[in-house]
Amino acid sequence: MVAIRGYGSYVPLYRIERSAIAEQYGERAGGGETAVPAHDENVTTLGVQAAKNALSHAGIESPDAVYAATTSDDFDERGVAPHVAHAVGAGEDARVSDFQGSARAATNAVLAARDAVEAGRADTALVVASDVLTADAGTSAERTAGAGAGALVLGAGDGVAALRESAVATTGFVGRFAPAGETPETGDGRFNRANYLDAVTTAVGGLDGEFDRAAFPAPDGRWGSKAAGALDLDAALDSTFDAVGFAGAGGVLLDLAASLDAAEADETVLLAGYGPGGCDALSIERTTDGTPEMTTDDYIESKEYVPYGKHRGFRGGVA
Repeated sequence: MVAIRGYGSYVPLYRIERSAIAEQYGERAGGGETAVPAHDENVTTLGVQAAKNALSHAGIESPDAVYAATTSDDFDERGVAPHVAHAVGAGEDARVSDFQGSARAATNAVLAARDAVEAGRADTALVVASDVLTADAGTSAERTAGAGAGALVLGAGDGVAALRESAVATTGFVGRFAPAGETPETGDGRFNRANYLDAVTTAVGGLDGEFDRAAFPAPDGRWGSKAAGALDLDAALDSTFDAVGFAGAGGVLLDLAASLDAAEADETVLLAGYGPGGCDALSIERTTDGTPEMTTDDYIESKEYVPYGKHRGFRGGVA
């Protein structure tokens, strides 16, 4: 099995209460907060910080390969992986790959990195998932358009956890999508949830064994508990949705980092990476205790609230 040598996360300092957004338009909103990127933070800078935390936790100076996943890169032609690789001191011969298109890009990148390590093409592979999601002002999506990043360092041998097995369910269904340069379209919530549940339960059904903890990142914070119920899963659920919002591909590895922070040695963690087109399910065994210097909860608790105007300003008007 390929080991997770280390992992890390990053959440921006600034937050806004979802009720503060709703009040601007005379609407009501449930509880929760959303992470707001500062004016000098973007997909790459968030990813670099999570990557540095993961490398530090792994005790590795630089990786042999870098895989980056995002749904919200500001550039159509540029990529995130080479910039992360340069920022963390990877060599000029480091293999780099970018994964985009859906939140599922995060688990796509993890599986590609795992395959590279298994095939001997890389001794250590860094996987980074980072997002700063967009939403038009006054929409319900604005309340939960979050920002955050997570990272894993994969390699052979021992680590803090091990990738035990994986299963895939590819459906072809596209629920949430974003035309180039435009805000995302979310479609019918009930229909999207039904397809989410179908993809997640199919993928998770392809795994063996039981799970102590589980992460079901999704555009709606209620979907994870629905999936756990449909699977009759007896596991503690870990989610950053209420504190961060939906952070796309970044939220997938951010939720995994939260699960790994909470898991004890010999416990098994389930990660269901869902996005338009299906779901990747990963079974991960925590092999040792020990967390990064800054845990996901540390980042969540370290925060400063901003008013609505500053929230919009930091997001560039239409974030």
